[in-house]
Amino acid sequence: MNTNELQSILESFSYPAYHEIPDVGLYLDQVVKYINSYLRDFPEMQITGSMVSNYVKQKLISSPHKKTYSRDQIAGLIFIATAKTVLSMDHIRMCLSSLDQFDSIESAYEAFRSMLHEVLSSLMDSSHHIVCAATDSPTSQALENIVITVAHKMYLERYFEEYRKEMQEASKNDDSQS
Repeated sequence: MNTNELQSILESFSYPAYHEIPDVGLYLDQVVKYINSYLRDFPEMQITGSMVSNYVKQKLISSPHKKTYSRDQIAGLIFIATAKTVLSMDHIRMCLSSLDQFDSIESAYEAFRSMLHEVLSSLMDSSHHIVCAATDSPTSQALENIVITVAHKMYLERYFEEYRKEMQEASKNDDSQS
């Protein structure tokens, strides 16, 4: 395994800035090609037209206007393409429904984009590695990243469970006040 090549791929990965996402209205096949062009080194994250149609049916993103997708919808699809590798669709729905905590879809997307870039850039930085009894080999780095991913997944599972309970409780309170 060429560690330099891996580091280069991770450090150079970047989604477009929000203002760089086309806002002329792209058709489904254009949206898929556009998003997948950023994911060529990560085929497991790529999307298909059927997937996008299912996200619309599941109301993860709004329906296209005159069969075209807006900048906001494309930004949402970029988030979904990334998050689907570690989150269930139900958890992605919760994330998307909590976007009101941001000033705009643009600010939410830019926060996501910059955090992802920062974390990817730091993955190969040995000063950020956890203390591990194993050597600093590529295999031990992979093990470390598995552990970090699992730990984050464990955290997110509990976070979404608590979030679901809070939303159910709030719904009960709203119903009892009606």
